[in-house]
Amino acid sequence: MKNDEIKKKFAKVIFNAKMVALVFFVLLTPSIVLKVKGMNEIFGFSEQIWFNAAIAGFIIYIGYTIFFWKCPKCGKFPGRGWFRKKCDSCGVELS
Repeated sequence: MKNDEIKKKFAKVIFNAKMVALVFFVLLTPSIVLKVKGMNEIFGFSEQIWFNAAIAGFIIYIGYTIFFWKCPKCGKFPGRGWFRKKCDSCGVELS
């Protein structure tokens, strides 16, 4: 696999990770607002429902990290961070 292909594939992995993180933060925000403002509900949903939604979003993000956060070349965990330059496992340039 060429280095340009590896970079493009890893860029897609990063983009997807950012989208999953966005979903988590969107689900987390109402819980934070409820706590800070001392409110009982937002959009007709209670604090417990928003908290459970945030936990579900977090589990989805962790699942993405475990199953899809892989180096396109070696298929192993490349290391932490969205701004990763090289894979910790095989040393290939990722960005």
